[in-house]
Amino acid sequence: MNFLNVFKSLSIPFIFIAILFNSNPKLRELRASNKLIPANEKDLDLYRSMGITYLCTTSAKGTDADFEKSLVVATNLFSTVMQQKHGGIIKEGKKKQQKIEARLLQNNIMFQLVGGALSYCPNNVPEVMEKEFRNQVKKIQESNKK
Repeated sequence: MNFLNVFKSLSIPFIFIAILFNSNPKLRELRASNKLIPANEKDLDLYRSMGITYLCTTSAKGTDADFEKSLVVATNLFSTVMQQKHGGIIKEGKKKQQKIEARLLQNNIMFQLVGGALSYCPNNVPEVMEKEFRNQVKKIQESNKK
């Protein structure tokens, strides 16, 4: 019986706060913003640089993490930020905004991170991944010629 009285007396302030937050527009602004802003080139460069730095640092010789694991972590972090902060929407220059499908976004990010790692820490990139990257670059160049 005592527990029920305590519960009732504690629940009243919580109900009041919930009603206050839902009815007062100023207090509603305290909640996290859910407005999605498209990622611009500056945002993409920042996320790419952070991913490459993480990848090169964690996959350096003498560390416990290998390149593939570090690549997956860096790709997932980059992709998560793009999805949560920007809704997967990218605005490039004066072009209109476009939403990129999550799987395509992850593949693109992974490709960019491997390319960056080849530029900044080429000794960390496994030969198999380097060959695959070079093959993909050739395919892209050939398709652009058409």
